[in-house]
Amino acid sequence: MSSPAHAPSSKHAIKPRGVGGASAQGTRPSQQDQYMITPPQEIPKMTIHDELAIFAVFDGQVSGSRKVAQHAKRHISELLFEGDALQAGRFEDAIRQAIQKEEETLLEECQEGEDKFAISGSTVSVVIVNLNNGVMVHRLTQDHKPENPKEKERIEDAGGVVNYASETARIGALNMSRALGDLQYKNPLNNDTMGPSTAGQEIAAMTPSIEQGSFVSSEPSIIRVDLRQDRRYILALTTDGVTNVLKDSVIINEIKTRHEGGLGVQQVADELVRGVTQGERRDNATCIAVFLDGCLS
Repeated sequence: MSSPAHAPSSKHAIKPRGVGGASAQGTRPSQQDQYMITPPQEIPKMTIHDELAIFAVFDGQVSGSRKVAQHAKRHISELLFEGDALQAGRFEDAIRQAIQKEEETLLEECQEGEDKFAISGSTVSVVIVNLNNGVMVHRLTQDHKPENPKEKERIEDAGGVVNYASETARIGALNMSRALGDLQYKNPLNNDTMGPSTAGQEIAAMTPSIEQGSFVSSEPSIIRVDLRQDRRYILALTTDGVTNVLKDSVIINEIKTRHEGGLGVQQVADELVRGVTQGERRDNATCIAVFLDGCLS
């Protein structure tokens, strides 16, 4: 899927030169990745008259978790526009509130019988670009893994255990410590004194337990970046099917080199994900590539 560059007004500090997004299944039995591209012309007019672009990738985890990634893709964009945070330019608050509301919706639907939301989840990376003043806000692109000292401390303080039975540190079956869904590892389900009420919840090991906190967190890490008007930028949002194969510097260099070689941005994204999914035991891979030009560059 590609999006044509929007023709911004002269007041814009940043101009989107091209956007492309693609996914490849790899050797996995199903495609669990999702992505979202929302260019300025598809965003509701804001009361602050800023023009925004929003991009996101969703990496479903564990069997059946495509449902969580698809659910998040359908709802996160709408949730970002609820309330006044986005309109007021409080982009960090808008992201936090949208993720919190999405998590609440997943819990509500799980309690109504959607068992998959208890035993599967999805990571989320969201980027909001303000084209008027060159501000970019996005979820920090760091790995949230159980072996991370701060994450391990948080998990253990909540009453959880990080196990090393396999080569990878895990919380139960999960090798990450922050995600949407995976409700069996979060309050209130991991403190449900009623025990499992459905077959799916029984599989999720929703058994009575001592009072404990959420082992897996949905709290996003967020960073704000001021984009300079005299610079050009390449933004790459990827799932770990890409980053487990290529280093960050290689990803950016591949995007830059292929585009300079004459490929359109959509072709660049297509070729990148196809390349990393060649071979044995390859994960789903998704990439959104965005070229941003400062108005003075």
